[in-house]
Amino acid sequence: MSDQIEAVFEPLGIRWLDALRANPRAGFIPEQAWAHPDGDDTGRLIDRSIDPADWEKVVGSDVPIITQIDDGRAPISVGGGGFYTSSCSMPSIVAAELELLGLKRDDDVLEIGTGTGWTAGLISHYVKHGRVVTVEVDQEIHSQAVRNLARARSSVLPVFGDGMLGYPDGAPYDAVHVTVGSTCASPAWIAQTRPGGTVVFPWMPTWSSHGGAFVALRPLGDGIAVGRFGPGCAFMMIRSQRDKEQFILGDDRRERPARIDPQRLAGEWAAVIALVATLPGVSCSAGVNGGGFILHAYTDAAAAHVAWDEDAGDWIVRYGGDRDLYAEAEEAFTRWLSLGSPSAHRYGYTSTPDGDTIWLDTPAHVVGSF
Repeated sequence: MSDQIEAVFEPLGIRWLDALRANPRAGFIPEQAWAHPDGDDTGRLIDRSIDPADWEKVVGSDVPIITQIDDGRAPISVGGGGFYTSSCSMPSIVAAELELLGLKRDDDVLEIGTGTGWTAGLISHYVKHGRVVTVEVDQEIHSQAVRNLARARSSVLPVFGDGMLGYPDGAPYDAVHVTVGSTCASPAWIAQTRPGGTVVFPWMPTWSSHGGAFVALRPLGDGIAVGRFGPGCAFMMIRSQRDKEQFILGDDRRERPARIDPQRLAGEWAAVIALVATLPGVSCSAGVNGGGFILHAYTDAAAAHVAWDEDAGDWIVRYGGDRDLYAEAEEAFTRWLSLGSPSAHRYGYTSTPDGDTIWLDTPAHVVGSF
């Protein structure tokens, strides 16, 4: 057992350590995988047949292990040249989500996103007397997880299907453990969980350069659940939410100086929560590109690019379509400032069959709906 991974799980208690020892991570990782050990931005291939000591060291460390590239269309050796589509999550992130889940010995658990099967195996050993169902949308990943779980002699039920639909045949559940990023809580997860249970999912908003954060919800019944934002995280998006049509700036683009530095607007995680709540349907990417910071906001009918213009000596907004998206973002950011720049832990989340809301301090103080 890896000392690094055991140290990560130790604060969760002896029962989780027992689950970890019964389901060592190495038993769920393929012979070849891609990883970023020691903060390596480029990443590299780990191959058990060529260098077993290196493979064991990396798998036993607190890093995510990439297990599929481009939905399996490219070999894992492509690594950083492809799009990461499945992984075994970073153990410290796994532990953080499991702690939020608050499982009991006899809980029935639904997991969305099987991946390698490692977390499902951990949960199954922990609950002992409960049932664990795990749903995976990718046939290749599902098949490998079935083999991994069988080798570990786990009682988990692996299901091939769309995780956004949950698994109604096994409902109701006491907890739903989601291991893929989503822009919202699926109504199926809430509906299939007993009142008083827990649904934890990685909220990955479309407007963010930070990744996202865990949201822990408690279902009340009638498809309603209320909860709060937890620690930050970054997960691969659920597949049905990956692709979004972008509006491309054409010849009718307009431009103006930005009122607010985009690095400041995109750099405040609490402000991002408020922006997502007040600008539903707007996506954003932000970061350093070609040596300078660029923010790109878009819908299917509008877009805005914000970048530093040396000639103008200012941040310039270039926008087109039916809205000035960056003006709306500046207004939302100013509203957040006017509230005293409330921190992220003051925000909460409510999910209903008709949509979700984000609120400040209490569910009565709704910031926005989507």
